Order: sequence, then structure tokens, then C-alpha cells
Amino acid sequence: MQLTSPKHFHTIEILTFLLITLWGVVQGQVTVFYIIYFFWFQSLIHTIIDIAYARKNGEGDGKKPSPALIFGCMFIYFCYLLLIIVFFGVMLNFNNQDLVIINLRTLLLRNLGFDLNIMLFAVQYALYRKQIGNKDLQIALFDRGHLILHISIILGAFIQMQFVRKHPEYFSGPELWGSALVVLPFLLLKILINRKRQQQI
Repeated sequence: MQLTSPKHFHTIEILTFLLITLWGVVQGQVTVFYIIYFFWFQSLIHTIIDIAYARKNGEGDGKKPSPALIFGCMFIYFCYLLLIIVFFGVMLNFNNQDLVIINLRTLLLRNLGFDLNIMLFAVQYALYRKQIGNKDLQIALFDRGHLILHISIILGAFIQMQFVRKHPEYFSGPELWGSALVVLPFLLLKILINRKRQQQI
């Protein structure tokens, strides 16, 4: 399997995410916050690696991203992070101490499944970027990574308010079914976005 192929890279990415996240489900460590924070972190890594590559080698047109563009990208990610922490990490789980603790551990990178997911993605994407060069760089104030975040936040809010808050007994402690239901729609979203992206490359 050649990592330089977008199809193969995204297949590896999806499989890695699925297997490690399912392991997290078994451990009772997956929440809505886990998934949205993971998508945020993944998009941030994607952008940072692309910026580092473009600053060194230039984009497709030979130009390098300006400091203003880089600052704008990072500021938007910071705003997303505040929203995700306050809204999904605390507010929507205020009455469920188990979920708040899991979210806090995930935020501080003390959730083994989450940490493995992030580290493996960073290594995979760094190798992928090195191999394909400046093709399909993700450096913009709004791009596909942000689109995934937007849809994830809307979907996450719906799941949190309609299911998690109404049935807390299925989304805390050792219960597995609640976490499994949380993962499924986000996994389908990621597969759909990646498939469309492959068609455009």
C-alpha cells in the first residue's frame, strides 16, 4: 500500500481512528467532546505541518504563506478550542461528573487512546506531506478541516442534547453502547468528507 496515494492515506487514517477509538469505547473513555476535540486537534496538526512545509518549500505557486495568514489560521483554531472546551467539555456535561472528568483527562492529553490517535496521525500525515510535496496544502482561513469542525460541532450539540443529557446512564461509567453510538455518526462524516476530498485531488 503506497502512502503517496490519497486513497491509501485516508484509508489508513480512517482505520487507525476506528480501531483506537473502539478500544477507547471498550475502556469507557470516549465522549462527544473526545471526538470533536480529536477532529480539532487533527485539523490543527494538518494545518501546522502544511504551514511548515510551505514556509520551507513554498506553495504550488511558489509563494510562501504570510505571517498574517498564519496568525489568522491559528487565531481561528484558538476560537474553536475555546468553544469546544466550554460548550462540550463543561456546559453540556455539567450534571454528569463522570463525563466532565473524562473530558478533562482528554483535554490534558491523559487519555491513552486519544493520545495514540493524535501521535499516529501526526506521523502519518508528516510522511504523507513529505511524499506528495505541495499538492493540496491546507492553509486558509476556511478549508475542509474547518468544514468538518463546523458539521461536527452541530452534530455533536444535537447528540449531546438529544441523547447524552436525556440518558446519562448510557454515557458514563463502564457502559459501552452510548459511546459506540457517539462514534458512529462522526465516523460516517469523516468517511464522507475524505471520499469527496479524494475525488477532488
